[in-house]
Amino acid sequence: MQSEPIRIYKNKADLRRAVEWLAGRDKRLAHTYERHGLPDLRARPDGFSGLVRLLISQQVSTAAAAAIQAKFDQQVPSAEPHAILSLSAEELAACGISRPKQRYLRILAEALESGDLDLKALHRADNTEIYNALTALTGIGPWTAECYLLFSLRRRDVFPAGDLALQQAYKMLYRKRQRPDAKQLAKLAKIWSPHRGAAARLLWHYYNGERKK
Repeated sequence: MQSEPIRIYKNKADLRRAVEWLAGRDKRLAHTYERHGLPDLRARPDGFSGLVRLLISQQVSTAAAAAIQAKFDQQVPSAEPHAILSLSAEELAACGISRPKQRYLRILAEALESGDLDLKALHRADNTEIYNALTALTGIGPWTAECYLLFSLRRRDVFPAGDLALQQAYKMLYRKRQRPDAKQLAKLAKIWSPHRGAAARLLWHYYNGERKK
């Protein structure tokens, strides 16, 4: 990821302009835009609570993540680092949170409590600096960091190429025999810069629309 000025999607009007820019340059994206319409902005909370949600969502289905998150929200109504650190392993397990993810949540909470990670200050940084700071923490990989940039911070030129749904959507929309891997898709997505975030939203929108048929 290269350093760049901070650019975000403030609202759906911003997203619409980006999608129309992409549609004017990519016939396949123009087709899915015409067929499925404008995707949602899908904004998510930022800060600790946003990262907690992403950690919970790692490597589980959307339905499973929602169920775990609902239990977690009952256990911890206000997701604050000190609240996580006060919970026992048994209490976290009762929410459906696996042992590895319990460790990742504690590492994140401890980094915030100690001041080693200052999210408010980090949010003023460019994409590369945020990505590097987040992925330096055990348990936060490229997908989590990129989705945080994309949905919590609404950064424009971010594309989580490791997302399996995006890989499958690309295969379907561009009629490829094989699903591209993360490295291949990241390279392919460069043509959509500086609106890779809008392209990702379009591909997810297309994938979900086609699955409902």
